[in-house]
Amino acid sequence: MTRGGSITLAQIIWKRFLQALPLLFILSVISFGLVRALPGDPVEALLGESTRDISREELAFMRKRFGLDDPLPIQYGRWLMGWTGHGELGRSYQDNRPVLEVILERLPATIMLTGTAIILSFTSGTLWGLALVFLRSRFPKLEGFLLTSTLFLYSIPAFLVALALVYLAADWQTLHFIPIFAALDLNRGSALIALLPFAILPAFALALGRAAKVALFIRSLALDEITKNYVTLAIAKGMPDFRVILVHVSRNCLLPVLNLLALSLPALIGGSVLIESIFGWPGTGRLAVDATFGRNYPVMTSLIMLYGTMVILSNLLADLIAPFIDPRLRDEAETAKAEDSVRMRKL
Repeated sequence: MTRGGSITLAQIIWKRFLQALPLLFILSVISFGLVRALPGDPVEALLGESTRDISREELAFMRKRFGLDDPLPIQYGRWLMGWTGHGELGRSYQDNRPVLEVILERLPATIMLTGTAIILSFTSGTLWGLALVFLRSRFPKLEGFLLTSTLFLYSIPAFLVALALVYLAADWQTLHFIPIFAALDLNRGSALIALLPFAILPAFALALGRAAKVALFIRSLALDEITKNYVTLAIAKGMPDFRVILVHVSRNCLLPVLNLLALSLPALIGGSVLIESIFGWPGTGRLAVDATFGRNYPVMTSLIMLYGTMVILSNLLADLIAPFIDPRLRDEAETAKAEDSVRMRKL
């Protein structure tokens, strides 16, 4: 990219960074307050039934050790200084390990699961949506049936799909070769590659609803594109319908799909919380559930901040990639930069 383009890119990054700072601050306040407002005591959740055998002095000592006896503003300030000062997210109440270490241990499994789900959903969803457009004029009854099925699959929650897959894989003899529950502990040195066979069902459960959404999105965009003059001209020249849709129409649908793809990563990671719990997947979603039941405040708050940061970074990534795909956006950026240069010379 030219120097002018680099300056424009740097300006975009700097502008979005400045916009992200207040959003992250508001997210930190809300997440910290909501986590602390949950009923239950972290010390009692950690000790369980053994709490009755421990004196009040010892319980008070543990609360003081965790910093729970301080006022909430002091707890928030200490946590925020750890985040912004030296990247210290606190220590897990469960095993007294650094929260960052605990999250980084689980993050690769979640990235692998959501990455597989994204590949499955967007490849199958794109072809699915284009097929609906192609069948609309050739086989309208079949297209109507598939469209109804797509709407039905889009409306089903992912956890119901996961429960149905567990039932089918356990009950049907033909599906017994598919492993269901990932009974592996990454803390004990299990290789990440060993999780791949266990990713089939949870990835499919995550991808099904997203693929239906992508198919409906592609169908809507493509139906708008086929009414334009370049499609009419291509068909008049004798180009087959499927080639017009697959080559020309799909290319012009790429940019909106890119924005949807950027927003799908945090949505899938957030939606994987129940899926990971159902299939015993050792990722951050299951970690979030365990931390919630154990009132592990540092882990819970850090995961919320991680998800929020991923949403912001995903939007930034979509904005940065869009000019490389759509020349019109790149031309607009260059025109705006030229106008700014003219104004500066006049001043």
